[in-house]
Amino acid sequence: MNSKPWYTSKTLWFNVLAFIAAVVASFGYSGQLPAEWEQYVGVAVALANILLRLVTKQPVTLRR
Repeated sequence: MNSKPWYTSKTLWFNVLAFIAAVVASFGYSGQLPAEWEQYVGVAVALANILLRLVTKQPVTLRR
């Protein structure tokens, strides 16, 4: 099976953005998200990861 370059992976970029959001939130910035919604963010990220993995068709490689 043909593999694709790592930088074309939607799953990888989604996780990079989730990581950046978590780091920013750890410094106290929560944006416009209501406090009662914060508990659902982790669940939403996990579900998005599961869905992205289910639709993945090609492996990712670090080499071109």
